[in-house]
Amino acid sequence: MKTIGIIANLTKEGAGQVVAETSDWLNKKGITALITEDCATSFESDYCAIMSSKEIVQKADALVVFGGDGTVLHVSHIPGITRLPILAVNMGGLGFLTEVGLDELYVALEKVLEGDYQLDERMMLRTRIFNPDTNEMEVERIALNDSVINKGAFSRVIWLETYIDNEYMATVNGDGLIVSTPSGCTAYSLSAGGPIVCPNLNVFIITYICPHTLSFRPQIVPAESKISIIVKSSHSNILLAIDGQEGFDLQPSSIVEIDKAPDTIKLIRSSKRSYYEILRTKLKWGETMKSF
Repeated sequence: MKTIGIIANLTKEGAGQVVAETSDWLNKKGITALITEDCATSFESDYCAIMSSKEIVQKADALVVFGGDGTVLHVSHIPGITRLPILAVNMGGLGFLTEVGLDELYVALEKVLEGDYQLDERMMLRTRIFNPDTNEMEVERIALNDSVINKGAFSRVIWLETYIDNEYMATVNGDGLIVSTPSGCTAYSLSAGGPIVCPNLNVFIITYICPHTLSFRPQIVPAESKISIIVKSSHSNILLAIDGQEGFDLQPSSIVEIDKAPDTIKLIRSSKRSYYEILRTKLKWGETMKSF
């Protein structure tokens, strides 16, 4: 391993200093740190290679991400990211994606350099928007967490006709719906009443947002399924959000198709904690028992 890329959320307190210390540590190991221009302004970086995030992903042998889960989501949208092992280091509260803490950074980096690490491969989803008149694809995006169809600024319910593998499932009216990967089950989907799903399962979670029919409940379907959603509302104030990173306007009769992305994102596992420990800590399960 000759190069390691570093991408950091510099709004996190102390992030610039951590990038400087990590780059210096790598330099002493004979490894070139590839850093972004905004990181380079925070310290003397003559021994680093400075380039864009896209170039870092193309040229690095591995990637270190400093920030929170939102930073990992942002990084997951960089073209070519699925080829790299990613060491996601938490700079805030305990994260579901950024499970490696600063206290184990250099131990984890040492293992990365030795090739002694385990990967947590997370499935991603692919979302396509088709023009209803021409049936031509207008948009294609990959998401790590979720794709969300939601009403816009006006408080008007929207009607969505849904299909699984071209078989009609239901028409729902409400505020929208969420199609989530297991990685995204603890994000918007959980807030909307969706289930918690182990991240290594190969499934999609469909969660309805404030449906006007109380019998609509979250569904889990195989990731090999193709989920098709047709906008049946006559107004155009309807939005599609990809991981909360990008948004697209949907028109009446727009067709949204969601299936499994061909590649996975590869996160380096923490050696100190399991997913269930993170889940228990993050959601504060059992804290009321501490006094007993």
